[in-house]
This record gives sequence, C-alpha cells and structure tokens, in this order.
Amino acid sequence: MDTVFIWPNTGKDNICAAIAECYTLLHGVGVAVILPEECRALGLEAPSAQYATQEQGIAACDFIVSLGGDGTILRIADLAARYGKPLIGVNFGHVGFMTELEAGEACKIAKILAGKYSIDSRMMLELRVVRDGAVLFSQTALNDVTVTKSNPFRVIRVDIRADGVPVSSFLGDGVIIATPTGTTAYSLSAGGPIVEPTAENIVVTPVCAHDLQAKSFVFAPEREICIAAVGPDHSGVCVSADGRGGVDLKQGDQVIVRKSKLATQLIRVKGKSFYHILKHKLSDGGNVL
Repeated sequence: MDTVFIWPNTGKDNICAAIAECYTLLHGVGVAVILPEECRALGLEAPSAQYATQEQGIAACDFIVSLGGDGTILRIADLAARYGKPLIGVNFGHVGFMTELEAGEACKIAKILAGKYSIDSRMMLELRVVRDGAVLFSQTALNDVTVTKSNPFRVIRVDIRADGVPVSSFLGDGVIIATPTGTTAYSLSAGGPIVEPTAENIVVTPVCAHDLQAKSFVFAPEREICIAAVGPDHSGVCVSADGRGGVDLKQGDQVIVRKSKLATQLIRVKGKSFYHILKHKLSDGGNVL
C-alpha cells in the first residue's frame, strides 16, 4: 500500500482538518498521498501531496480514503470498481452504513498499512435505457436504480417484468431497484425489506403505489429486470442510478437492470458484523465505535 487517494466531501464541516489528519498520518509512514484537484483551493499544508483528477487519482492509488458520508462513497464507487480499487469511508455524514470509521477515528487507517483489514465485496447493478432497440443511456449503481415521476402532482404507471415475464403493474410515484447495500437506503424508507449484503439479491420496491396488491419483490441475482413507465397524461418519468444525473424517459423506453460484473470493495478494519452495524445505526441512532 504505497499510494493513497483521499476523496473528501469539501462541503462538510471541519473537512480541512480531516484531510490534514489523514495526510499527516499517511505521509508520516512514507505513503504517497494524492488529492483531488479541487483541494488546491483549500489552503492545505500538504507540501508533498500530488494533485489529480478523480479518475487519475483512482488509477494511480492502491486504496481510497473517502471523507464524508455514504453519498461521498456513491460518487466514487463506479470508478473505484472499474479500476478494482478498494476504499474505506470515514463518516462525516448522518447514518453512514457504508462508512467504516467515524469522524475522529481516522487513525485506524493505520491498520490497513499493517495488513490488519478485510475486504467486503458489494454487488452492483448495471442500468441500461433502451430506446428503439438501441442503448440510450447506461450507468452502474452501488445502492439503487430509481424510476420516478418528474411531476410531483401526477402518478405514473409502472410495469415490471423479470426475464421477460410480467410480475407487477401499478400506479404510483415510481419504483426502486436496489442492491442489498441499497436496501438500507431509499428502498427501506419506501417499505422494502433489509437484505444482508452477502445475499446478492435484487430488490424491487414500489414507491407510494396506489394499489394494495403492489408489494416488494426479492429476485435472484441472475434475473434481468425490465421496467416500463409512463404517465397516464404522458407526464414526465426519469431514471437514475445512485441519485446521479439520469435521463428522461419517453413512452416505449425500457429500463433494464441486472447484476453488474463490477463490485465495490469496502475495506473493513473493525470486524463488526452487518447486524451489529444495523442495530446501532437504525435502532439506537448512534455511532458504531
């Protein structure tokens, strides 16, 4: 582990101090540190740090330290998976299911350098939007793919197929297709089940369905999910992966979701189980120490 890319959410309070702490820790043991170009304007005292774009930093590093919350991890998960680089998150957000460390615990990154860590491989989803037989748009998601209405005062009709077989059809606000990692995020707030990460299922959860028969489904990882959605008055429908910029759908478009060949590698140094994290993050609302 000779080179580390620090990926901070520069909008968080005290983030400069957190970056400086990580830099000092890593530089002090001879590790090369790469920072994003946008950190140049922060006035950091990191004289030996290199600066690079997000992709350049990921390509050059051995692992990534994400300083922020789960959203900060989501913004880097796709590229990290494509380059096969593991990452560890330090939580400066709210719940922080994916982050391993809390603010003030950055010193535990030293365990990685000593080889005292494990890798938690997380399934991802591949999203494709097909229009007139051609792929119009594609993204990869660690948490979820959402198909939702654009107009807050209208409902949309959602038709769901699995491997080409009709599964469900309803009116509502939309639908969430989640990985096990994503079942503790938006899907959970919509009434979906919690699935432990190693199960590698695909969870499909309706959002505010106007139908008592519309339920969540848990699919096997090899299933291909196809969503068709349209507003009864042709009102807008949009699709996105992990809340990133998506695309507006037209009538006849197909949203196809399946398990990705990529996986996000989360570094673990505490040895806490998924259920331990779940209990503390959801039931007690406290930090996992």
